[in-house]
Amino acid sequence: MTTETLTAFLDQLEQAAHAASVEEETYRRDVAMRIQALEEARAFGFRRLNLMRTVVSAIEASETEDDAVLHGSAAFLREAGWSSETESQQEALEKFQPVIRACWQARQAETEADRQAIGDNLRDFERWFGEVRNGPFLSVLEREIVELPLVETC
Repeated sequence: MTTETLTAFLDQLEQAAHAASVEEETYRRDVAMRIQALEEARAFGFRRLNLMRTVVSAIEASETEDDAVLHGSAAFLREAGWSSETESQQEALEKFQPVIRACWQARQAETEADRQAIGDNLRDFERWFGEVRNGPFLSVLEREIVELPLVETC
């Protein structure tokens, strides 16, 4: 092999190595994004579950739909950590009330259509919130976990 041939050969190896490096970085970035998406889906799933458990539990003893809306609204505000004093919080609460009403109606009728209405109304609320507030509602429910130092006693 001549010097030019060796140089060309080494250049090919270098290009292949750089291409492999770029491919690896792209793969790592894609995997990290996928993991982040899965983490968010899991977190949002549990937040949604906890919110709805709280709302359903709050309306359980309600005798009327208006009573259910009152108790469900209070539970919603507690879960969100809101007081409903701001206009935007009040608007979100009003948009969430069809979810509460659907829960009440499903509790009364216990049909598949009524149960489906809960999910439909919840999706509508989350979609509305995301569009209007430029972010998912379920991120509002994020709770910061405060780690306390471990203290050993003798």
